[in-house]
Amino acid sequence: MSRIYNYCIHLLARQDYSEFKLRQKLRSKPQNLPHEIEEALVKLKANGLLKEENYRRLFIRKWMMKGESEQKIRQRGAQEKIEFSSEEFRAIEIELGFTDEESLEKLVEKKLRFKDIPTDPKEKFKLRDKVLRYLISKGHSYEEAKRSIDKSFSSSHSS
Repeated sequence: MSRIYNYCIHLLARQDYSEFKLRQKLRSKPQNLPHEIEEALVKLKANGLLKEENYRRLFIRKWMMKGESEQKIRQRGAQEKIEFSSEEFRAIEIELGFTDEESLEKLVEKKLRFKDIPTDPKEKFKLRDKVLRYLISKGHSYEEAKRSIDKSFSSSHSS
């Protein structure tokens, strides 16, 4: 068991893991017996080395910084068997100093940063569509994304 525990410490020193991800990683090695894995995880938690709350906060923060929507972050978390409270999201928004709407605006600005808005309606539509697809890929709703794009296209980026 101490071999697995030490390996866990080695892994956690390099990056954060949720209990689920760490358990998966340990189970992927055939020499690790299930009861030894569970003992190591219990010891890690008892020693304060495996903190789900910290991991959840870092997880939200990481994906929020990349412009992902709350819904998309929740989906990513579900893949790791992590559930988030709305309070956790609000706390991170306050900590980072922006909301989903502001995040959308930053993403639109990022995509349009070095581009001139075309005057040709066909080219303008192509650019809007490209930015819209990008925002939707980040988990934002069509309506939110379109509103944010319309706001940006009508303000500082118009030719």
